[in-house]
Amino acid sequence: MKFQCDACERLVPLETYRTEAGGLVVTCGRCGADSRVGPPATTAPRTEARAAPAAGAAPVPSVPVSSAPVPSAPVVPPSESWSAAAPVTPALRVVRSEPGPVVAPLTDDALFEPPPGVCPKCVAPRREEALSCPQCGLVYVNYQPEEQPLSDVLAEAWRTLAARWEEWDAHDRLMTLAVGRGELAMVGRLYRIRLAHVPDDAVARRGRDEVVRRATLVVPSSTDLVGTSDVSRRLKTLAAGVGFIVVLVLAVLVFQHLRTLSAGY
Repeated sequence: MKFQCDACERLVPLETYRTEAGGLVVTCGRCGADSRVGPPATTAPRTEARAAPAAGAAPVPSVPVSSAPVPSAPVVPPSESWSAAAPVTPALRVVRSEPGPVVAPLTDDALFEPPPGVCPKCVAPRREEALSCPQCGLVYVNYQPEEQPLSDVLAEAWRTLAARWEEWDAHDRLMTLAVGRGELAMVGRLYRIRLAHVPDDAVARRGRDEVVRRATLVVPSSTDLVGTSDVSRRLKTLAAGVGFIVVLVLAVLVFQHLRTLSAGY
């Protein structure tokens, strides 16, 4: 629990306090200033007294009194006279500490193995009655862990990253390493495993989205591949035709030159 000091306006832990003349006194551990809070002032109850009419005097007609409450001045008890002389200070504002970053276990089972209830290959949600994964088409009974190879270099880099999870620069370096080794898809699977263990991990969600973005930039689409192959095939056909025409022209010229030479002899 923390409170805000009125002198330096900082949030400091509420460690020690004392009572003084019926009030609470808290000393700031940063600047040493005291913050005082007194008990709420009490109001005295209103009492109405009516004088009895004198003997032989005419009765005084009663005047209707409004039922609306009339504000009364606060009454300060004698024991709290110090608060009247001291300057008025606001109440201590208690601030709850924010929760820390999400922490997941660093064991190999939590880092590399998907939890129960998800597909062991693509880490998609798994239905109990389903026999295969609707995302990747894997038949669960035919799954072999060896089908998801992970190099020792990438595994060690992932363990190192787990110990420095909140540093985004470390995530960026890991993705660059994976792109160079051709293992970017495996890094995406590791991020999905992390999210399966810790669904509220914002860093893992950002890493998964960044892997998808980089994969779309690196891998060309199938349409581009088909278009490139058609253009290459046409260029090769055109080059072969031009070469054939050139060879034919040269052959005709050589033949004519030989006839000219033979006619001269």
